[in-house]
Amino acid sequence: RYNLDGGTTYTPFSDNEIVVTVAGDRVVSQSPGGTQGTTTFPIPANGYVLALRSNFSPASQLTAGTLLRLESNTIPANFNRFPYILGGGPVLVKNSRVVLDAKAEGFSDAYVRQTAIRSAIGRTAAGNLLIVAVHNRAGGAGPNFAELAQILQQMGAVEALNLDGGSSTSLYLGGSLLDRPPSTAARVHNAIGIFIQP
Repeated sequence: RYNLDGGTTYTPFSDNEIVVTVAGDRVVSQSPGGTQGTTTFPIPANGYVLALRSNFSPASQLTAGTLLRLESNTIPANFNRFPYILGGGPVLVKNSRVVLDAKAEGFSDAYVRQTAIRSAIGRTAAGNLLIVAVHNRAGGAGPNFAELAQILQQMGAVEALNLDGGSSTSLYLGGSLLDRPPSTAARVHNAIGIFIQP
């Protein structure tokens, strides 16, 4: 679900999404998203956009005129006590060992094998935080998860977690984008920020 908090438009993150526009709690339209990054959909001032990516079965129930009601549930319920939660996966390194078991975490085989620009977070035995952005290799695509896990392990990570990748992978330092030209960076709806107190 994308609302105006992330900008006034939505551009599909993957090929063949179904984009559902909702205004005033009613479905206004349903459109094919087309090729990733090529079509822009306006987000209504009094609504939001739903992007269906891997599970298209709800599309048949989200026809124009359908009344929707937003509800929020946290599973497990004890997560309700946390004001901020960051999701990621799969786990790459645990106890200094590569423990990649993406299928057990619910990721598809195709997703596991895919090479892409990646971002990850980890920590070393000394307690240092690793925030990592890995882009394409010379003459080829970025790493798959096994390669990313090995990179984090070689950096000394005792624990590491994959974060969102692709166009969402951006590394800022002091207000400057370090790892890519600004024209290729996507709008992101969440980020990890490290702020040093003077």
